[in-house]
Amino acid sequence: MFIWSGVINNTSDIYKSILSIKDSIKKCDIFVMTPDLDEDSIQLLKKLNVKVIKFPKSSFSNRRMACKIEQIYELLINHIPENSNLFVCDGDTIFCKDPFNIFNTNFDVLYTTRGYNCWVSTNGGVIGFKNNKNAKIFLNFFIEQMKNPTWPPYVNFRLNHPHNRDLKNLDWWVDQDFMHCINLNKESVNNKSLGFDVTVFDAGPKYNKITQGTASFIKDIIDSKDNYIVHLKGGGAKRW
Repeated sequence: MFIWSGVINNTSDIYKSILSIKDSIKKCDIFVMTPDLDEDSIQLLKKLNVKVIKFPKSSFSNRRMACKIEQIYELLINHIPENSNLFVCDGDTIFCKDPFNIFNTNFDVLYTTRGYNCWVSTNGGVIGFKNNKNAKIFLNFFIEQMKNPTWPPYVNFRLNHPHNRDLKNLDWWVDQDFMHCINLNKESVNNKSLGFDVTVFDAGPKYNKITQGTASFIKDIIDSKDNYIVHLKGGGAKRW
């Protein structure tokens, strides 16, 4: 699943990402959820058998990250079968090989840590969910915490954020910040500290290999097949 705002053509990052999915995975439904794709973009995606789902612009404006998590919940509830598996990716990701075998691991919610020192341990560019009761309860909690933060680790992190300390912010970082706090507290979270059953799992950077550099360097990273998903930070087309 992708969230995308704006035009898509055959030079767009997301178009290349979708082609990489088709090259790497034998069978996979692809969804693009959008507030504003034009008809030409939609028809281009349909030629690739991509399912396009529209949602109101008002739910996206100035609340892009909160909207992303809400649309994941909407997809699990109304658009994909129970017990199916979902990856949610940024539009500047490239699939190098089929990542879905990771869902044979025992978890409900998957996230990816960066594998290098940064002010936040996770990157929100790749997350995953098994479509089950635990994941949906987790997503409900996630959405409520973004709207009205009360979980102490999340509140404390938001109040000391290096970029935006406004607890009313529903836009950039709020989803990644939440998963960072989940990562720092994963043992207690997996032992019901949130008040419900859920198993969270760090798939690590091979499922979200953050990469930037020259075209030849990036090509070597992709062609090596050492990673399942490569994330092209600082890439070409805008994601949002």
